Amino acid sequence: MTERRSPTGRSGRSPAEHARRSDGVVLPVVHLRLSEPVVKLGFYGGLCAAVALGAIDWPVGVLVGTGVAIARHRRS
Repeated sequence: MTERRSPTGRSGRSPAEHARRSDGVVLPVVHLRLSEPVVKLGFYGGLCAAVALGAIDWPVGVLVGTGVAIARHRRS
């Protein structure tokens, strides 16, 4: 019996599934893997910077941050 290979590669996962795994995120252009805590720090740091610079109001920043935290918790 011959083994069939999937068009997505050996593991059968799509490139998007390869890029995003539980251990981090791969930046597509430079192929650099960032750990999940670094990604979270960057997101929440950017959100805080947007609030501090006045790009968004603080209640919107709190709602976005809370919504992302809840979504990440429910997904894991």
